[in-house]
Amino acid sequence: MEDYFLTKFQRKTRIELQRIVDNQEHYRPEAVLAATKLLNKKLSEQALPILDEAAYPTRDEKLKVDTLSLSFDYRPFFRTLSYREFLTSISIAMFALAVIGIINYYSDERFFVDAHSTWRLYTILFVFLANHIIYRHEHKRSNNFLGRYINDLFLLVSMIILTISYKFIIGDTYTFPIENGVLGIITVISVIIMTIFSFEIGLGFLKMLLKKIRCQIF
Repeated sequence: MEDYFLTKFQRKTRIELQRIVDNQEHYRPEAVLAATKLLNKKLSEQALPILDEAAYPTRDEKLKVDTLSLSFDYRPFFRTLSYREFLTSISIAMFALAVIGIINYYSDERFFVDAHSTWRLYTILFVFLANHIIYRHEHKRSNNFLGRYINDLFLLVSMIILTISYKFIIGDTYTFPIENGVLGIITVISVIIMTIFSFEIGLGFLKMLLKKIRCQIF
């Protein structure tokens, strides 16, 4: 696998290779090692200090990296996009809908009577966070902001499709709650975009905190 990345990264510039080394959590270990070797080679050819492959480059050796552009770089996510992202989203969506169904069924019980809406909200937040944790486990790397955002959309669309399909199977009809269809769709999409954006900003701060205490889980 390392040979594959060595060949793939041959034409990358020194800045691009340095970006991979500085952001190792976004790439596979083999890719980081290959980028480090190629970067060492380029640095040695320019008579610059060679980086230690087993360690991060020192502060003086690091090149300036635009962290904002890295957060909104779509390439890391789509480079590894496969069927498992969709299967994972569908599986997590089915789990979430099953839990919500149980909460709705027992909504009249004493334990849920005054808190079933809160439990539904907690379930949604949990499954969206679990979606990112599973992604890190599957790909052995963290997802960036844009990647997590797209992954959230996959999960949300899966939940909507499964909900509509379930209603269709049981013979129920799905009614849109807003009378003006076009305006309603625009409003719902805008709310969804802003809600997921705000959610991911909050997760971004949580991720920074977890990295500082060396307990990164997504």
